[in-house]
Amino acid sequence: MKFPFLVSLVCVFLPMVRAAEIRSAGDGPWSAASTWENGKEPEAGDVVLIRPGHHVKYDVSRDTVIRAVHVAGTLSFSRDTDTLLCTGLIRLAAGEECKEEGFECHAPSPDYKIEGERPALEVGTSEAPIPAGRTAVIRLTYIPGMDAENFPAIMSCGGRMDFHGAPLNRSWVKLGSSAGRGSREIELAELVEGWRAGDKVLFPATGMTDFYQVEGGRRVIPSLLKDSETEEAEILGMDKRGLLLKEPLKYKHEALGKFRGEVANLSRNVIVESADPKGPRGHTVYHRGSAGSISYAEFRHLGKKDVLGRYPIHFHLCADTMRGSSVIGASVWDSDNRWVTIHGSNYLLVKDCVGYRSTGHGYFFEDGTEVNNVLDRNLAVQALAGKPLPLQVLGFDTNDAAGFWWANCANAFTRNVAADCGKFGYRFQMVKTPEFSPNLMVLMPNGKRRVVDVRTLPFIRFDQNEAHSQRRFAFNLGGFHGQSETEDLDRDGNVIDRAAYLGGDVGGVGPDYKHPFRIKDFLVWASHWGFHTTAPNVQIQGFTAHDVNYVFWRSNFAGHDYNGIDATDIHVSTFFNGFGVAPTREEQLRYVDPQDDSPPVTLITRTEWLDDKRVRISGVAVDDDQVREVRINDEPAVLQAGPVTEWSQILSAGEGRLEVRALATDASGNREVIPQRVSLSRGGATPLPTAPAPAAVAGATPAMRPGYGVAPVAETREEVIDPKSLPWPLWDGKESVADYAARNHLEATRSVDLGGRTLEMELIPAGSFLMGAAPGEADAEGDETPRHRVVISRPFYLGKYELTQAQYQAVAGKNPSYFPAPDKPVEQVSWLDTQAFLAKAGQGLRLPSEAEWEFACRAGSEGAYQNGDTAAKLSETGWWGHSSGEGQYGNAPSGTSEVGKLAPNRFGLHDMHGNVYEWCADIYSPEYYRQSPALDPTGPTTGDERVLRGGCWEAAATKSRSANRNGFSPKSRGYLLGFRVAMPVPAR
Repeated sequence: MKFPFLVSLVCVFLPMVRAAEIRSAGDGPWSAASTWENGKEPEAGDVVLIRPGHHVKYDVSRDTVIRAVHVAGTLSFSRDTDTLLCTGLIRLAAGEECKEEGFECHAPSPDYKIEGERPALEVGTSEAPIPAGRTAVIRLTYIPGMDAENFPAIMSCGGRMDFHGAPLNRSWVKLGSSAGRGSREIELAELVEGWRAGDKVLFPATGMTDFYQVEGGRRVIPSLLKDSETEEAEILGMDKRGLLLKEPLKYKHEALGKFRGEVANLSRNVIVESADPKGPRGHTVYHRGSAGSISYAEFRHLGKKDVLGRYPIHFHLCADTMRGSSVIGASVWDSDNRWVTIHGSNYLLVKDCVGYRSTGHGYFFEDGTEVNNVLDRNLAVQALAGKPLPLQVLGFDTNDAAGFWWANCANAFTRNVAADCGKFGYRFQMVKTPEFSPNLMVLMPNGKRRVVDVRTLPFIRFDQNEAHSQRRFAFNLGGFHGQSETEDLDRDGNVIDRAAYLGGDVGGVGPDYKHPFRIKDFLVWASHWGFHTTAPNVQIQGFTAHDVNYVFWRSNFAGHDYNGIDATDIHVSTFFNGFGVAPTREEQLRYVDPQDDSPPVTLITRTEWLDDKRVRISGVAVDDDQVREVRINDEPAVLQAGPVTEWSQILSAGEGRLEVRALATDASGNREVIPQRVSLSRGGATPLPTAPAPAAVAGATPAMRPGYGVAPVAETREEVIDPKSLPWPLWDGKESVADYAARNHLEATRSVDLGGRTLEMELIPAGSFLMGAAPGEADAEGDETPRHRVVISRPFYLGKYELTQAQYQAVAGKNPSYFPAPDKPVEQVSWLDTQAFLAKAGQGLRLPSEAEWEFACRAGSEGAYQNGDTAAKLSETGWWGHSSGEGQYGNAPSGTSEVGKLAPNRFGLHDMHGNVYEWCADIYSPEYYRQSPALDPTGPTTGDERVLRGGCWEAAATKSRSANRNGFSPKSRGYLLGFRVAMPVPAR
């Protein structure tokens, strides 16, 4: 099959290179001679063709360089051993032609159909990522004689390209407290899982550097790197709330109130890298009609400097053909040309990624036609000044260092952070020139494509974004270009071409007053200019600025409406030299009047077969208001609302096939016009033989800490215990606790005096239950299985509420809590702190065992939550999901809530879901459920961590499930960690 858009990929091999073409003979491992037609494994310099219908498993670690790998079938990387592939090209395309002479990224890309199986590169899949403890590395290696502007490369011409490493619950987090110069012990504000010793971590600067410096008697604009306080470090050891660094920090990194620096993990166990960062670097590209996604993979030393279209991660002219594809949790660092580029492509999700040090803009939309993309909770650090690229589409872009850069606002930007970038944190730029018109063909919310002035298109959503340590603009929304180079200035630092400088990008053109640019809850600190725009009709709802020179700088205030402004420590001016551009004074002074008439945007981002008949469909939806409903094949999905709404639904698939249709409706009743449609079929892949594991490559990535976020084991361990052998009768799940107490001559409630404060306790009867996640439970993790029978043989008392601050202070004499209030739960307590408290309180008080805690939480229920299988009713019983960084928004305010405000469970216990995590007595082990006893389990006898249960106000609903487990260092403290007190019943 020939593809017109690949005319430059003719089958030409350079005459100075004599490469053998090695073709697959059938399915099999790469290392097996029988897999190849010539009867031996490919060698250095070979050109490899994996033929259509063949599935080859890459199971070796070789530093020899394969010239090119052409994939028309499937190439999957082993999950059982470390792998390394060194090559000049990986190309996914149908047919058996080995095209090599490079490719022109700006050739037209019409739709085409692939007959038969789609070519596929699987470096892990979303359902089966490369597990922790294993590494998969593709080392893109330049081969002399190849075109250095095109190679080395990985490219998908209509194939499916997947890179999936071991998941992290966070790729970056905020600092829990300030880290001083010389510090090695780092406190984190959130819990992290999957980080490990040996990982490279990043500390962005938290101060502001001067834009100008004086050299040779004149003011100049030096390189950002000249005095940046961003620094890298290596983890020596850690627990889930803190890090121990191998070497002390060189600079101070602040964390005060809302204004907190970050710690980012750059290391992953799936890696794409350039073999020689000083030579021709590699790049990757998805072309139109391709498929696949990226999660928790590392892209390092990539991007070709000053070459258009050669980026570490590049979606090229895909239009709507890759709707729902995603880049999640990726690390992209030391790039000579951007981080993630979306060019002429719509409906993509980029989430929780770390971009560090790029030449030119970092997260980049290339030509102004891109719409309906979602950038959520990404970190941009040190986008550095580059220069315009040859033949770039938008000639006005000077590539002058924006963390996030776009030319069409009809996309969603939520919860992103830009820090220490060369000029801009966030930059919208669109300029009308004699050579270029902003009237472009764009997909509109009504499902039609039409030519429109893209300067007039509002955001889908711009919400809860942050910029700090910006020595120039935190957020420039189509405003003045400003100085880029020293040559822009005279000897006194004044702009030479003042007319061009003050002209602005959008020229006073913007959205109308019914569809304004809406900016919600923006945070800027330690920066020069906070916000600047020359666009009319802007509505700001929440804007916090601290330690900045100018908050609103030289903006066009025509039709602007600002609410919720909080400006502190402003060095020059909050509102500086504003002006208005409007035909009449009436229009200039008119406030915006937003009208919600655009529907949400829905993406299916993940499909997971639970068995041959059931599939879980998951995705996101985004709207400038609230997403009210997402329907999957006319069935309502379970929503977890937020600036980006996450949703999921389990559907039945007859005969292993399913046609899926997803669309959303917002709170105003606007219904999505263009649903996403996906055809699914249950794969019947035959397992491949496994060759002996090769010796590890010298210098390979260190073994990763085992991950626990794997699919649960679909089994239940049952153990028969004779109730007559037990000291107390078991609760039957039907009678009330009061009746059980009366029948056994026990008090149904007890009150304990704690230094003048009353501790109310509820009786928990002896009983039997199934502990752990049920088979098929949504979001279950590997440490929650197998589900197993547990018998609690003795009744006990448990605190009706989480221990309050007043109760803790009455005994301990102090209140360590971050959110002080007498009736809120005490937090910032370690497991060791709980033991000191209990010893001082006496009266037999203790922590519950993990099994006792789950039995008490369930109170007879067997679902994911004490009141159902979904999070739909979770807000009735628990405080959860304020902002976990996972797109999960529930009912919690910013911080803890007073105990007992929500409904109790059947045992009379409040807040067993959410509010604060609760310490249990047990040592934590992810494998414990495989051998734990059925009768009164108390955890393993050895281990470094203690169990925490119940979720918290900040975390997603899934972390509040009855079965969810966490293990933290007993020394860990934080504003999410509290406890609940247990007590034995009197002896009979």
